[in-house]
Amino acid sequence: MVPFSTVVDFWDHHWFLWLPHHPVFEAVEVASREPDHDGRVAVWVWFTERAGTKRQIHYRNDPRLASFVGGNYRQITYRISGDVGRPRGVQVRFDDVESMPVAIDVDFDADRTLTRQGAGLTDQSGHMSDRAFLVFYRDTGALAREGRALIGSTNYAFGREEPQGASRFKWSYSHGISIALILYQSFKATFGPGGYMPSSETAGLYVLNKPWGGSVSLAIDQTGQLREYVDHSANGEFLRVVFEPPLPRCDGRESKPQTSSFSISIRMAADLVQGRVETVCGDQMQVLDWHPSQPIWASRQPFRSEISRADERSVLVAVKPAV
Repeated sequence: MVPFSTVVDFWDHHWFLWLPHHPVFEAVEVASREPDHDGRVAVWVWFTERAGTKRQIHYRNDPRLASFVGGNYRQITYRISGDVGRPRGVQVRFDDVESMPVAIDVDFDADRTLTRQGAGLTDQSGHMSDRAFLVFYRDTGALAREGRALIGSTNYAFGREEPQGASRFKWSYSHGISIALILYQSFKATFGPGGYMPSSETAGLYVLNKPWGGSVSLAIDQTGQLREYVDHSANGEFLRVVFEPPLPRCDGRESKPQTSSFSISIRMAADLVQGRVETVCGDQMQVLDWHPSQPIWASRQPFRSEISRADERSVLVAVKPAV
């Protein structure tokens, strides 16, 4: 059984600026990684709309990532400031989809330190709610002294002396960002060559090697039930989902509904999201109804997986928000 499709990612630096004065966007965020072995720095900028499903507009300075993950490729001028181990400032410059110049700056006092206050798991708050169940985790963070987000000549971020109103902060920085998505989509999962293959080292483990690096593994017990799902990224990060009792194998026959608990962990942060999944086996389809319960905000994001047999080697999986 393959219950869903996931994406797991890690970024070293993350900046967040509220945009109270923009007519469409509520916030802009910037993420970056430390230079790779060739000295290249990955930079990602995205704007989130205020209304509806909070649609996002993404910009990346890597054309391969923009093509594969999605978003708009841009040449982005990027400069990070500050000392390692402390909050970092940033300057970002690029042109948006309307060819308007964008300038983002975040500054810190020299004596500012990183803390766990405000860090940890972040409420999805409706972001991407029509596209994925989102797990967004921050190791440490700090509030900035000042931030600016100009589109053209207009600053849409808070002014330095402006009251922040109902917002929890105006501008912030986080160090160590883990992002995991359970994608709402339909896909075909294959067992055998080109798909999930039995591990030569671990009994009951099936591994899918991703073409862009990393892997997904399914740990099956002796009766063929799924007890663990792990997505390993190319850079060593991981998402782990554990089921107790394991999710049943249906084999195209009806059976009594079963309820299992599940927990989601990222990197060293264990059991970030917990809940239950109800499994119903039918003649043609296996239905998994996911009910997150902790933290409380996650309980507002139930979703469903529908799994059917495509052929002897493959299954069709459709994951979508619960109705």
